[in-house]
Amino acid sequence: MEYYNNKEKIEKLKNIKDYVVIIDFDKTLTTSDSDSSVGTIPNFLGGECLERRTKNFQYYRPIELDYNLSKENKQKLMKEWAEKSFSIIAEYATESIIKETVKTANLNLREGAREFLYKMHKDQIPVVIMSAGVGNIIKEFLQNEQSLYNNITIVSNFFKFNNNKAYIDIEKIMATSNKEYNRIPKELRSKIEESSKVLLFGDIVEDIRMINKEQLHKTLAIGFLDYNIDENLKMYNENFDIVLSNESSFELIIKNFI
Repeated sequence: MEYYNNKEKIEKLKNIKDYVVIIDFDKTLTTSDSDSSVGTIPNFLGGECLERRTKNFQYYRPIELDYNLSKENKQKLMKEWAEKSFSIIAEYATESIIKETVKTANLNLREGAREFLYKMHKDQIPVVIMSAGVGNIIKEFLQNEQSLYNNITIVSNFFKFNNNKAYIDIEKIMATSNKEYNRIPKELRSKIEESSKVLLFGDIVEDIRMINKEQLHKTLAIGFLDYNIDENLKMYNENFDIVLSNESSFELIIKNFI
């Protein structure tokens, strides 16, 4: 279903062609039943790596989807989850494992996402893919899908490798709790601030922080709501200009807003 929450703003921004896209990856560009980019490596490796990851997921994922928790407590727990997840992956990941993982991973583009990314490339619209997931997985996946274009910048957590051993600065991990506008490179922030419109896509309310408050008046925020719909619809409607539920596609956005 589709929910329109700020009709005057939607109409005002509808036909503006000078814009920038900021978009989440997991469960936004990909389907809600896809693995998260953080989950792909443990799922590929199985064994102890998967057991440790699953234990964390079962504890923290319901917290991520719970909007009754205080903001401070939730942010603390999401940071804790991210640090544990990336510490586990760093023990096992290699460059070759990442390549092999993506070949068989349960990662699927949401319906219409491929066409959306191609249109952004064709029109040379800057696209910022902002993710608290694993940037290496996202990059490899989009390359395999032939959808990693020169107008796309991935802002995410990237493992580096030394003698094929993975490492990452845990203190600088981007989690859902700190996935914020100031993480975007300065030159891209300048383009965002100079543009007439921003299209923002996310699947959790915290994704709104991918843009700063000063740019919200020209931001069309679109939220995909595929989990706990009845419980969270009110919260999504309060935070997103457009809410698309039940595994909606990008087709409506392509047809009506770009």
